[in-house]
Amino acid sequence: MLRHTFLDGISRYWWLPLVTGLLCIALGVWTISSPTTALPVMAAAFAYCLIALGIFDGIWGLSTTKFNPSWGWDICLAVIDIVAGVWMLTLDPAQMTLAFLYIVGIWIIFAAFSGVGQMMAVSMYSAWTTFFGIILLLATLFFTFWLLLNPIGLGVMAWIWIGIALLCYGAFRVTISFRIRSLRNR
Repeated sequence: MLRHTFLDGISRYWWLPLVTGLLCIALGVWTISSPTTALPVMAAAFAYCLIALGIFDGIWGLSTTKFNPSWGWDICLAVIDIVAGVWMLTLDPAQMTLAFLYIVGIWIIFAAFSGVGQMMAVSMYSAWTTFFGIILLLATLFFTFWLLLNPIGLGVMAWIWIGIALLCYGAFRVTISFRIRSLRNR
């Protein structure tokens, strides 16, 4: 009964991780393809994306409290997303640019750990999806830690590392959303 309730409840909201995944992929592609864009513009765009991701993660967490054992982590991630986005928008452009490098790294780490909880929630239904998701999350963490070790020294390379980390995390979110959607038919 609990398994059936979990599947019914979580599969209704499969599209929310898809939206956040597509937003991360779009931001990752934009970050990689536009390295000459002014840093303050990218930082401000990221702040707005964080706020949007936080809203969707919050809706996901609140919508699945009865069915998702990791809903608390989803709410925590949503609050962190929104607070970080609003805080970044209050900074002057020079401070926002520097904060961007650190905020994005810390945010991606929290998001990846939240993803582990989400992956474990659906792990009993597909070993392959779990394995693929964990690989994407490990890649996300690798690129993020590489960025945080020396963000200023990496210069332009920092944008590539950020873009790759966002692409990996976005791919994870898209993967888990389609896995959750497929659970509806079980």
